[in-house]
Amino acid sequence: MENLARYRMQPGAESPAGTDLERRDAPRVAVMIRPAKLIADQREFLCVVRDVSSAGLKLRLFHELPAHEHLTIEFENGERHAVRLVWQSAELAGCAFVDEVDLPRLIAVHEGPYPRRQPRLQVAVDAVLCAGGLRTPITMRDLSQRGAAIDCPGWLMIDELVRIESAVLPTIHAKIRWRRPPRYGVVFEQTFRLEELALACAQISAP
Repeated sequence: MENLARYRMQPGAESPAGTDLERRDAPRVAVMIRPAKLIADQREFLCVVRDVSSAGLKLRLFHELPAHEHLTIEFENGERHAVRLVWQSAELAGCAFVDEVDLPRLIAVHEGPYPRRQPRLQVAVDAVLCAGGLRTPITMRDLSQRGAAIDCPGWLMIDELVRIESAVLPTIHAKIRWRRPPRYGVVFEQTFRLEELALACAQISAP
């Protein structure tokens, strides 16, 4: 797994010749290995930002992006920027910013001392929750590597251990962390790898 907290300044971008990411007036490139979220119309996908300049970003993707009209990058702090896909080759892709960005400020935010939350995908995954000998249909939402929100018609206790089964994700063992019935928050006993979660969520339709 890549180190997802590395920064370095380089003299120029790495992008195929002739793309929009090779603008001569673009400033130096910040290597910024951080997880992020791509929003293609109504669907959300995980990616890794490899580097960023005022012209755009180089991303690591885990699958082909679907056809879309609008594309947005969301960073860990929730900041969003409209982008457009310029090129994709295997697992790498280049995106250009639609509007001008303040690169020094963008980099400073991500180098700050405050913890950043993992990207959360707004999805709707039909699943079954197993607890107390009962099997209850649920919907998983707000999915991250470490947890999710679930909509469950039953009554669940804080710190109760449950098992979640679905067609798109491996069996999940989790603990109830908070409750506002019918919505509950669960934390997974085992964290998903970023690539594993990205590939699974690529199969999920928009909520």
